[in-house]
Amino acid sequence: MDKTYLKKNRLDNEYKFESQKALIFLSIGTISLISFITVTLLQKFYIVSIIFSIIIILYASIFYYKTKSKMNRLLHEIENIKTV
Repeated sequence: MDKTYLKKNRLDNEYKFESQKALIFLSIGTISLISFITVTLLQKFYIVSIIFSIIIILYASIFYYKTKSKMNRLLHEIENIKTV
């Protein structure tokens, strides 16, 4: 097998893994936002739910953007692979 093919295959697999992670972090952030809105409407355990939801949303956002930047780097590497 050609080394460029193996490198492209490895990078494709990494990109797929990172896109799955990004989807998970985006889902966690969205679920946390929905629960934040629900608890705000119910107004039971108001302060605790706000703090907890903000922490989850921040962590999900941070990890999502880290994963997204890694995906962009991988995509750039895939585009720059020299084919024979």
